[in-house]
Amino acid sequence: MGNPITCPFHYMNGADAFYGWPKNDEYEALRAKWPDVATLEERQALARKMQVIWWDFVGGVMLGNLKQPWARSKRLTGLIEVPNLRFPMWNMEKT
Repeated sequence: MGNPITCPFHYMNGADAFYGWPKNDEYEALRAKWPDVATLEERQALARKMQVIWWDFVGGVMLGNLKQPWARSKRLTGLIEVPNLRFPMWNMEKT
């Protein structure tokens, strides 16, 4: 989520953007500079400019939260909770 190059929620390039197809050329010009920024300070300054445009333009509104429930047999033990991983299988034992 934190990388504007790889996260589709950060795109504002029209038809290639996320649902709603936001389009903002000024934001996209800044996003295109992201890979070329070398220092942390420069990247933070670029991120601040991008955030100002994002909040003024309102490229997207995230509504709600997603909870992915899953079930398992009571005979399985040793499962480790891992965020964003649907079925972690290591450390699992069948009793």
